[in-house]
Amino acid sequence: MKIRSNINKLRKFLFDRFINYKMVRIFTSAVILISLPLIIIGIVIAAYFDPDGYSILTNWISDLGGSPHTPAPYLYDIACIVAGTLTIPFAFYMENLLAPLPKRKGTPIHFSRMRFRLVSSAFLFSLIGSIGYIGVGFFSEDRDFYNLHTITSSLAFGGFTLGAFFMGWTIVLYETKIPKLLGLYGIVGPFTTIIIFLLISNPLWEWILLFSILAWIIPLSLIVFHKEELKPR
Repeated sequence: MKIRSNINKLRKFLFDRFINYKMVRIFTSAVILISLPLIIIGIVIAAYFDPDGYSILTNWISDLGGSPHTPAPYLYDIACIVAGTLTIPFAFYMENLLAPLPKRKGTPIHFSRMRFRLVSSAFLFSLIGSIGYIGVGFFSEDRDFYNLHTITSSLAFGGFTLGAFFMGWTIVLYETKIPKLLGLYGIVGPFTTIIIFLLISNPLWEWILLFSILAWIIPLSLIVFHKEELKPR
């Protein structure tokens, strides 16, 4: 019982310290201000130094982490690790925002089981996506041991896509103060794109898949942290 009590205290300390409006807003802003510029800089460097000429039309995203294509593969590796790590608190925050436990909020409000299931599914797959993205950074194209790069990139794309899918349904079906149009995009956008990518499987559609996920995560985070009704009182 003492071990369990200590684990619960540690969990509460970490949650109160890092999974709050201020800290998660900082983490999410860091993803936009650090990871995205690193990817853009990586593309520019690869386009200049790749002997065959780097292009999103003909090169896979993972080529940004391969030394045959760029002298700075570590830029993409860092971008993946930073983005994957800092989106984990966002997943916890969104779970608590969309389906908080009544006893933690001191309110008699109770949500339906379906809402909890949708939010839990969104949380689980978003977490898988974040962990997968961290793995892409560690197991880059240059360090593809035991096909781990392919595995982690699949977890990243699949996790973020299904996370958007289930969270989108939550937004569409329930009152969350998040625009339902964005929820509809979460259901249709990344999911449709990943199906097309799996059928066609070429570099351009991999980039389109990445853009479709960013087009979900960035507006969602901006709305959550800037819309007055969603700010904690």
